[in-house]
Amino acid sequence: MKRLALHEIEHSHGTVQLISGATALQHKKGTSIVLVPQPSQNDPNDPLNWPFTKRVTAFWSVLWLSGLCNFCITGLAPGFGQIIAEFNVTLTQVTWLISACLLGEFMGCYTVAPFSTRYGKRPIWLLTSVVFFVCNIWASVAKSYPSLLLARFFASWAAGTSEPLSVDTLHDLFYLHERGTQAGVQTIWLSWGSSLAPVICGYLIQAKGWRCFHWLTSIMAGVDLILIFLFVPETQYHRDLHKALDSVGIEGNEEMELDAQKASPSGLMTMTKSEDETTTEMVETQNPTPEKRTFLQELKPWSPVQKDVNVVASFLRPWATWCYPSVVWGVFSFSIHVTCVVVLITMIPVYFGAPPYNFSIGQQGLVYLSSCIGNAFGSIFCGFLNDKLSQWSTRRNHGVFEPEMRLPVTVFPAFLVPAGLLMFGVGIQHGTHWIVPVIGVGLVGVALTGIGSVIQPYLMDSYTPVLFDCLVTFNGFKNLVSFAVGFAVVPWLQANGLVAVFCILAALVFVIDASVVVIYMYGKRLRQRDSRLKVFHF
Repeated sequence: MKRLALHEIEHSHGTVQLISGATALQHKKGTSIVLVPQPSQNDPNDPLNWPFTKRVTAFWSVLWLSGLCNFCITGLAPGFGQIIAEFNVTLTQVTWLISACLLGEFMGCYTVAPFSTRYGKRPIWLLTSVVFFVCNIWASVAKSYPSLLLARFFASWAAGTSEPLSVDTLHDLFYLHERGTQAGVQTIWLSWGSSLAPVICGYLIQAKGWRCFHWLTSIMAGVDLILIFLFVPETQYHRDLHKALDSVGIEGNEEMELDAQKASPSGLMTMTKSEDETTTEMVETQNPTPEKRTFLQELKPWSPVQKDVNVVASFLRPWATWCYPSVVWGVFSFSIHVTCVVVLITMIPVYFGAPPYNFSIGQQGLVYLSSCIGNAFGSIFCGFLNDKLSQWSTRRNHGVFEPEMRLPVTVFPAFLVPAGLLMFGVGIQHGTHWIVPVIGVGLVGVALTGIGSVIQPYLMDSYTPVLFDCLVTFNGFKNLVSFAVGFAVVPWLQANGLVAVFCILAALVFVIDASVVVIYMYGKRLRQRDSRLKVFHF
């Protein structure tokens, strides 16, 4: 099917009737919450009609690859000292083992992920999983620093594709009222991949050496490859009338109800039940029920080719999303949060392994446990609060949902990250008790998953027709910024000092996050303007 632009779809600016008693619309079982998007009435192959357990299993299987990518990037940090000694490289060079991976993730977003729009997601998931598995074996047996660097770069190039694809898969599998919670789950997988890896691998590397880390990663990558092969069928689905309500606003609801009533001569409604949460009042239809694909049919490693999708255009479309102010804000906000985490991950082995702390490799790994706890709290709290706040605001707005209703949760990251950065930077500089910078790391961890639980659902709700292009920009630029900062952080610290660097980062986070007030107040006008902006001519 041809990929559409915002201006090609009427009422595409994200305002929808989320709570309604209209009988022609499908609702969440036992509630007045409208299912957005509306699932097909009689197609068992529609991912939204799959049992909830099947949807979650598929989504969490691909999240494992996303988490493993970050696990691979950061888990080697406790072994920096061993690598410096074995390959005779400098501290600046050894930090390239992280920054090069971030560059690889950026390349994956822009060079591999767009192929999924033509060839489907399943082939890309399988291909990238295989490459990631092989490259980790390569890294395990690398005999030189350049070989290790290249192995990690190509592993991240492949697995980095999973970042935009996993969020797009979330959009395929879950309804609007579920996305905040699932985005929180997705963010915690990604963040735990980064923060839990050094906790696990600190003592592993101390006891068995840094190569054992890549052997462990390759084993987990092999297991995930099997899970993806067995439990992740193709999730792309072409919706006709039921493409609404993601793309049809509240203005289209009465039209939709009338059209549905006209579809049956008697105007009678029938009750249909899904295996998970959806009970719907549906209009009788004469359309034949498609045959359900068998488990063996879903195992096919290829998907139907979308011949009317221009692959070259798929590589160009993400760059056009820079014309959307709300997307630009989301990209910069998430990028600065991830950048702060990259700086902390890089600096923890440097400062906690030196006086006055003198932590062992294993103890350095335990510092990251603070970030893990923060990630879990931020994901659960902000993801849950995101959905509940938007539903509460929708009821106050007479059942009309606006994507900006998710944004007030941003207030927590806006204050937590500056506080955490200052606790870490000032605490390390003045040699305070280790608990002070460790708590700072935890606060930054809370904010990372918290901001991701807000921005990603906001983009899903606001820019559905060009969501994939927004996600490529969102994840690609985040990785590019993190690469640049990770590459330059050691010289930057040497030139300006610890306190100055962390004060600058804290100020940037607060200013960018505080600018959400502009998006909250004028976001709807911007979305309406964006829906008329003809920037996609391909």
